[in-house]
Amino acid sequence: MDELDGRALREYFSGEGTVSEWWTPDSGPLAFHYDAEQRILEEQLPIDPSWRVLDVGTGHGRFGVQLAGHGCRVVGVDLSREMLARATERARKRGVEERFEPRLGSATDLSTFGEGAFDAVLCMELFDHLPDLGAALREMRRVLAPGGHLVFTYVPGESLYGLLGNAYRALKRRARPGELLISRTYGLRAVREALEASGLRLERYYGVGVLCANAQTRLLTGNPLARAATAVARVESRFWPYHRAPWLARHGAHVVGFAR
Repeated sequence: MDELDGRALREYFSGEGTVSEWWTPDSGPLAFHYDAEQRILEEQLPIDPSWRVLDVGTGHGRFGVQLAGHGCRVVGVDLSREMLARATERARKRGVEERFEPRLGSATDLSTFGEGAFDAVLCMELFDHLPDLGAALREMRRVLAPGGHLVFTYVPGESLYGLLGNAYRALKRRARPGELLISRTYGLRAVREALEASGLRLERYYGVGVLCANAQTRLLTGNPLARAATAVARVESRFWPYHRAPWLARHGAHVVGFAR
């Protein structure tokens, strides 16, 4: 598993105009793929409007605002003021700004929140960028109420998407060894063990995009091969928005996991 530089990553993700250059889940070529993750929350998470929810690494606020739309009180945490501004604007447009509180913070330091403060914790699209997954999980477990839900995503290294992404990173390291590495992949066993070490148990998981191969959409925009790969993934999404069978689920481009 690739090691990530925690200090350099913190500077990168808290900076202006860094993540926003490539993170376009609402309008990018794989928007349909990320929409499927939100569908999983709607169909598989027993959302209670009385919940207090922590959205760790809220980004554009897609998932936190989604739950605020169900009546939940949501705190969205992110390293980036730019992302928090986008999340706040999203909440305003959805008319839920009174139920969405942006908060500057880190996944590995949630000390401003008390033990068991939240009924649900979301950690979506963030595992892959965490330099210390264990430390982040321990903090999320601490603030999660007994019996509460942790929902997360990760990119599995065994998926087509993950394999191609890892190949790209390996080539990039060889060509530019000093360049910052901002993401990595995981195996299901490693994720399960990290959860258990923090006192959580993986209950179930779902996979999105088994046939998704275009792992570097920002680099290949307009390329005919990239367009063809995206078209294949779009067809899959039309018939199978997400996979429930264990083998298919763990080979999706993204896995959505539920732990308690």
